Amino acid sequence: MDRSNLFALFERAADGVHIVAADQRIIFWNSAASRILGYEAKEVVGRFCFDVVAGGDYQGNPFCRRGCPTIQAAIRGKSVPNYDVLSRTKDGRDVWLNMSVLPAPDPDGNGALAVHLFRDVSKRRRAEILAQQTIAAVSQYSPSADDPADAEAYPAPEPPLTRRELEVLRLLTCGMRVAKVAESLGIKETTVRNHIEHILAKLGVHSRLEAVVFAAQHRLV
Repeated sequence: MDRSNLFALFERAADGVHIVAADQRIIFWNSAASRILGYEAKEVVGRFCFDVVAGGDYQGNPFCRRGCPTIQAAIRGKSVPNYDVLSRTKDGRDVWLNMSVLPAPDPDGNGALAVHLFRDVSKRRRAEILAQQTIAAVSQYSPSADDPADAEAYPAPEPPLTRRELEVLRLLTCGMRVAKVAESLGIKETTVRNHIEHILAKLGVHSRLEAVVFAAQHRLV
């Protein structure tokens, strides 16, 4: 397989794909990447990936940079866990990308390549941030764990939540929808809904948002 065949393979991918050589220059950019970030292939091929993607971490610090350890690990053939980065589209919009990096031998015999597959996860990240902000805001008014009187005023649920119910509740506080919770736990969506019904009944609340607030107040997650 030569480079043209490799590129044709990734052009059909639903995820955005860009392929980076050892010097961190982009040698391939597929149509899905153009759709997600707005750049056409002719605008980015030959440029450094950190100049185009310009990803940042959760605190807004630069993640993509020259000498990127993630790319270096991929070039050496090591597996790299997927991760989220905050990037920016051509028209200046912030976009959260979940990035997977795969090592691949260069068909032209020039060492190894780092194949980046990415998808837009902005909705999921915004939901997580909103949930975190809600928990932080509610926590300001939560009873102190060091105050026995306050602790008694907000008793733990009876019967207590099971391990699986706590896992479901924890994912709900991250802003996940039922389908994503089911995928994360490897269970059916109907099972997740059943767990949620049990959680609401045990906590004495009427909605998932109330369950998230209750969890923050009682330090369940």
